[in-house]
Amino acid sequence: MTGRHRPRFRLYMAISLDGFVASRDGSARWLEPYDAYQVGFGEFLESIGSIVMGRKSYEQMLGFGPWPYAGKRTVVMTRIALRPATPDTEVSAEPVETLADRLANETTRGGDVWVFGGGEVARSFLAARRLDTLELCVVPVLVGDGIGLFGSGTPECHLRLTMSRHYAHGLMRLDYDVLPGN
Repeated sequence: MTGRHRPRFRLYMAISLDGFVASRDGSARWLEPYDAYQVGFGEFLESIGSIVMGRKSYEQMLGFGPWPYAGKRTVVMTRIALRPATPDTEVSAEPVETLADRLANETTRGGDVWVFGGGEVARSFLAARRLDTLELCVVPVLVGDGIGLFGSGTPECHLRLTMSRHYAHGLMRLDYDVLPGN
């Protein structure tokens, strides 16, 4: 890849203060009072060329109305047959390492790779040592129980804080580099 930009694999997610990405029923209604664009989501999205997400996250996003990521290549990781409902979507049952290598070597879209979710996808990329950054927007809500971003199955991983920023309504953005060799 001489002379080419190697895309960074970036986990970018909103999490509750107690570490959940969704409520027990899979919803994220607790996020509705907050505007993601007020905490830098627009700038983040502009830097992304491809998105990787799990089947449940993909199906949930389809239920919100028009596809919000038109023009962004989306790879849905699933072992279950799935017919893509959006034109830039492909389905993959590849191991994380194979998928990450393929995305890193394909330059047709440019930009970084957004590891969208859910928790299982995030943990898989961490375990494969293929995440470069964790970019978390901590929302001042205690969900109590639900789908955790981290938890059982998360490998030990050392991080370096690269940015912290406080926003309105008590939102906190924390960006970490994933340190190599963990």
